[in-house]
Amino acid sequence: MGNRTTVAVIDDNRDYRQLYKLWLPEEYDIVEAADGLEGLQRIDDAVDAVVLDRQMPKLDGTAVASKLQDRSATPGLVMISSAKPDVDILDIPVDTYLRKPADQETLMSALSMVQDRCGYESERRELLALADRRATVADAVRATTLAESEAYQRAVERLEKHGVAFADARTGP
Repeated sequence: MGNRTTVAVIDDNRDYRQLYKLWLPEEYDIVEAADGLEGLQRIDDAVDAVVLDRQMPKLDGTAVASKLQDRSATPGLVMISSAKPDVDILDIPVDTYLRKPADQETLMSALSMVQDRCGYESERRELLALADRRATVADAVRATTLAESEAYQRAVERLEKHGVAFADARTGP
């Protein structure tokens, strides 16, 4: 990766793709796709980060994230969706999950954070991403639902086993 950062913007809504492109500084190279299948085909090792819509035709964002996880070089993944986060996002292999409409500062901060995480050892990156998604779920889902969720309890146990706290999710290594 040279001085330029390449970001793939994958969203079936053209207006959101255009908005994200406007928000990204001009030193960013943008790869654009209107659905998950096209996005997956356009992402190569030169892509540093992906802004990924969750609900798209042909291949949704969850499937794209899972397929990218199987590659040797996984770009930073920012999932952004109008769907309210629920415990199911704990199983989606993305670095962070944002709700639409996100503002420019939130998106830029998320991109910076996930790019930093790409430099971490893979297990540390995975744990920080899980802690980030856990914090998102804890903010969006009722406590009684969390207490009943096996997925949430598994996430909590895994993070506690490795000594990763909520605060670690949005800070450094």
